[in-house]
Amino acid sequence: MLRGIGYLVAIRLRRDRLTLAIWVVVFGGLWAAVGAGLGASFDERARTSLVGLIASDPSLRMLRGAPAGTSLGAVMVVSTLAYLGIAIALMATFLAVRHTRADEDAGRTELVRSTPTGRLAPLTATIVAGAIEVAVVAAALAAGSLAIGLPVEGSALVALGVLLTGLTFLLVGLLAAQTMPTSRGANGLAAAIAGAAFVVRGIGDALADVGSDLAHVASAWPAWASPIGWITQTHPFADSGGWAPSWIPLALFAPLLAVLVVVVVGLELRRELGASLVRERGGRRAAGALLGTPIGLAVRLHRGAAIGWIVAALVVGLFIGRIAPDAADALASNPTLEAFVQALGGSSGDTIDAFVHALAGIVALVACAAVLQGATRMRVEELAHGEQVLATRTSRLGWFGATLGVALVAGVLVMTAFAAAASASLASADAARTGTVVAIAASTLPVLGVYLALGAVLVALLPGVGAWLGWLLLVVPMLLGELAPLFGDGWDWLQDVSPFFHLPDPLAAHPDWSASWWMLAGSAVALALALVVFRRRDAAV
Repeated sequence: MLRGIGYLVAIRLRRDRLTLAIWVVVFGGLWAAVGAGLGASFDERARTSLVGLIASDPSLRMLRGAPAGTSLGAVMVVSTLAYLGIAIALMATFLAVRHTRADEDAGRTELVRSTPTGRLAPLTATIVAGAIEVAVVAAALAAGSLAIGLPVEGSALVALGVLLTGLTFLLVGLLAAQTMPTSRGANGLAAAIAGAAFVVRGIGDALADVGSDLAHVASAWPAWASPIGWITQTHPFADSGGWAPSWIPLALFAPLLAVLVVVVVGLELRRELGASLVRERGGRRAAGALLGTPIGLAVRLHRGAAIGWIVAALVVGLFIGRIAPDAADALASNPTLEAFVQALGGSSGDTIDAFVHALAGIVALVACAAVLQGATRMRVEELAHGEQVLATRTSRLGWFGATLGVALVAGVLVMTAFAAAASASLASADAARTGTVVAIAASTLPVLGVYLALGAVLVALLPGVGAWLGWLLLVVPMLLGELAPLFGDGWDWLQDVSPFFHLPDPLAAHPDWSASWWMLAGSAVALALALVVFRRRDAAV
């Protein structure tokens, strides 16, 4: 059943050589840069202040994690490890879908099975190749840790945690590929699961029990319900306050990996080539009048994924009414936190607004993913149905424009759903602030235009690599913008790489929208360029 697996593993590694090199540079480079920057620019007092700031702000704990010390390694972990967890999860899921469902959609798996290869060889080759690639990334992290002088045990915990997280989401990606009928649907489902794991971990850290020791914060139970939370609970570089590195959380991966392997292999043995657990519905005998137009076709093709993104935003928004008031009460009832926040010039009364703002940033990233995925879907449709569509009276500009318009509307609806759910949940918790929530959601809209234009440019100019390059350009600039302040003096300019950094602060007395107008103007120019190029180039290149 595994005949030919060696050749298939080699083929997969060869196809992924460029993306693997990029991921190694991203993971290893970010980790080493954060370590070097913190070591050079943050002394013990500065690290203590940074950790205290994270401990005192539930929104920061939601994004970064709960502190477990003030050593260099501990600050690196609380600043970076949660982001590395979601990044390796997305990398692994996309890899899994690319070599399974996407190959089935393109007919490559059928060609492979027409040769004398075993039934389980393609699936096993994907698992082996994915494990090798994740291991290479984990090794880069370990090498970076040791290069800057971090303890061996903590370095091993970080590397092993990232490796196990990658393997877990590799199998999640394979399960999503067997569940959904298209590679786009599989990618969306797998990304949603990865995002949910990050949010659940964040909820546990946001609801953490913060005592008088701001350097050591114990996460609430939801952090233990997420694989990403498991790697942060190892506390790799904890060295004081009665805390120590722990290997126990990593043991939780063993039963999860075993169950996933059994389910994935069992489904593969019973599944026909091209089949899925979720079947595509048959169409009606006669199409509606709207489906005969480019906008109707675009709505029909995008509605499933858009509904999924909108539901995710609704869930996050509904959580706010439960989490934000509790976080504000915890801050108000802790004199140590209260004194620390006041020393920074803040006020505990701003906690709910800050928490909503932090969650809105996560949802804005989801909305950008929805817009980018919708825009780059054009390339898939061009290859699959371009000749049929363009054989009708539909123009190339009309087809592309309708696709982009529907993608943008999907992103706006994601933010609208979040604002509505957050406003309703806060009102039910006697913490109504609809105007503030709407202002926060509206402040994120310009970045949707940026990623709509990026997707359009990739489809028009770089159609062959647009799918994976778009996701890379979504994740990496965001990470650079978040982590650039930790790189040390002289690296603040990296924040300018992230469009999220240029969004106005809706909580300020007078938000500055000038950068947003420039982003929208640049996006309009890029969209015009993409439309012109798409109209002039061949239908499939």
